[in-house]
Parts: sequence; C-alpha cells; structure tokens
Amino acid sequence: MKKPLLTVFLLLITIGFASAQDIPLFTQKLTNSFIYNPALAGHTFGSLTYSYRQNYSNVPGAPQNHFISLHTPIAKHKFGSGVNLFQEDVNFIRNTYASAAFAYHLHFNKFNILSAGVSAEYNISRLNGTSNTTTFEVDPVLMQLQNGDPTYDFSFGLNYQTRFAKAGFAINRLSTAWINKENTNLSNYYSGYVQGMIPVRGGDDLFEPYVAFRKFSETNDTYDIGLYYTYNNKILGGAAVRKGNVFNATIGFKPSKHLLIGYSREMITSNLGGFVGAANEITLRFDFNDNSYKERFQSDYKSSMAYRRKTLSPAAKFSARNPKQLQSKQKKLTPYSPNNRYQNVKKLSMNQKSSAPRKKAYNKKPASKAPAKYKSKAPAKRRR
Repeated sequence: MKKPLLTVFLLLITIGFASAQDIPLFTQKLTNSFIYNPALAGHTFGSLTYSYRQNYSNVPGAPQNHFISLHTPIAKHKFGSGVNLFQEDVNFIRNTYASAAFAYHLHFNKFNILSAGVSAEYNISRLNGTSNTTTFEVDPVLMQLQNGDPTYDFSFGLNYQTRFAKAGFAINRLSTAWINKENTNLSNYYSGYVQGMIPVRGGDDLFEPYVAFRKFSETNDTYDIGLYYTYNNKILGGAAVRKGNVFNATIGFKPSKHLLIGYSREMITSNLGGFVGAANEITLRFDFNDNSYKERFQSDYKSSMAYRRKTLSPAAKFSARNPKQLQSKQKKLTPYSPNNRYQNVKKLSMNQKSSAPRKKAYNKKPASKAPAKYKSKAPAKRRR
C-alpha cells in the first residue's frame, strides 16, 4: 500500500513542477526577459544577471530557484546572442533548464527596431540526491526520475520597439507542439507583452506601464499588469498584480551606471497566502554598456536644441586644462566656426559702412615706395 501511495505522491509533485517549469515566473523588470522571448537577446545593451527566488516562505521544502542569464549584442547591434541557466529544487526533485538564443535586429532608424530570434532549449528532471528506495525497476515514475529523461526543444519570438513603447510575442517549445506531441511532461506555451516608456522631467525619469500574458495550455493562463518608475536612472520602484490574487512589489538601486541591485516580494492576497507565506527574490545585474533610455533621450534632446541654436561647436568639444586655456582656444577657433556666419550682427547693417578691420594679407609683397621728389630751392640773391 505504501508503494502506490508514494507513486501517486511523486506523480502529483511531478505534474506540479512540470507545469511550474513551463515558465519561470521571475520579475521580468529585474531579470532579462529573453528567457521568454529569444528576440530580446542582445537588444539595446548586454548584461549579466543572477537571481535567487525563495517561494512560499512558510512551507518546508518549498521550491527554490536559481537563474543566471548572459546576453550581448554583436556586429554593431545587428545581431544578439545569449544563454540562460535555470535550476529549480522542489523538495527532493531538481529541475534544470538551459537555453541558447540568437537574434537579428533590424534598425529602421534610431528608435524603431524590429527583432526576431530563435532559441534551443534543454530540460531535465531528476531526483536531487540519493533515495533509500531500491525498487526503481518496478516503478516507471521513480525510474524516470532516478535516471533523468532530458528533452530538447526550440522557441521563436518577435519584438518591436519604438521611442515610447515596445511589444513582443513568442511561441515556446515548438518541438513539443509540432513534433513530439506524445510528450506529457512538458507542454508548449505562448507569451507576449506590451511595455510603455514615457519620459518624465525632460528624460531624467522614466514611467513604464507593463502588461504581460502567458498561456500554458487550453485551460491554464496568467497575466501581469504593472507600473514602474525609474528616478534619475538610480532608483527603481513599482508594483504588479498577477492573475490569482498575487501582488508583487519591486525596488531596485543602481550604485553605478552598470550595476543594479534589486529586491522583489510576491504575496498571495487570498486566505491561502497566510498559510504558504510570501516569495522573496534577489537580483544582481551588471550592464555592459550604459545605453539606458534616459541617456538616449537626453542625447537626442541636446542634439535637437544644439541644432536649433546652431551651436555646432559647443564648449565641451574644446579640450583644455583650465578655464583660461579654454577661453584662449575658443578665441582662436571662433573665426573658423560656422556660428560666425549666423551670429555676426554686422551683416544687418545693410548699406552702412562697416568698421570691421581689413584682414591682413600675409602672402602679398609690400609695395615699393615711390622716390621722394626734391623741392626746388629759391635762387640765391646776387651781391651788389
């Protein structure tokens, strides 16, 4: 009697973690989301991310997740590549997921980018540690968990970004959907998102509404709706709700332009939340290049203002060690600057005579002086 009960128990857990394995429910704002959509590999800037998540703090042996992500643009941001490694421990069962993604980014202009990507995936589920059960040969479920049964799959995704919004859609586990339909451990799923990027305070801050949808099966789906705000590219905060009375709060801090430290807490607001507890998530992310929206917006804003004011030679382009040397270099280069044509008010004098000094000619030979004329002397008076 004990063996069938143990088998049923393990089967229920296997079904539970298989459905949870369909997609790691990390906070997409802090972790890179190309684990869901391969088209985001190498998009905008590269990063190295590590995230740890402890689920259901009041439940002994609750799932623990470790996630490592690395992606970078290549060939002057025309292509992107990346890898993901995800590990989930559910009591005595360990689930491992790995993927490699490649994406192509088509830049219509500086703000409109169309991306398409594919990823190859590897999944395996097995026992974590050793078991004291010796009857694996007569139990197919235990035998499968003991030996591990890896599966291989691939996914496809699209993403489009404009200056103020971006959206993406992905079809995951296409082999499971089209080729290996008899595989019951894992199922294919669909995911999509829409995110706004609204500049505030002249581009110093960024307001980001966010909506995500994921469909795991014909009867199982979930959605997220969130609002995030980034202050001065230093402090990030926001909240999101998920289907099933789940509330998530996120805060992040950037001690430097390249390092992000974030924390998220996810709670179930129904009566079940008081029994199972909350989920805590810690994220460390290192960005290879500071290509944030704030930097791009401020650069474009300054360029447009410089064009309107015709300041083609700003003071920042003159290299000098002190203000006196800077003033001297500006004075020397002013006659050769295009601004001189726009800012010269002497052209407005129309027919009036200009008091501007003539330019000195260096290559002209000096004119020879004419010989002095001798004045005639008065005739001398004769003496009588």
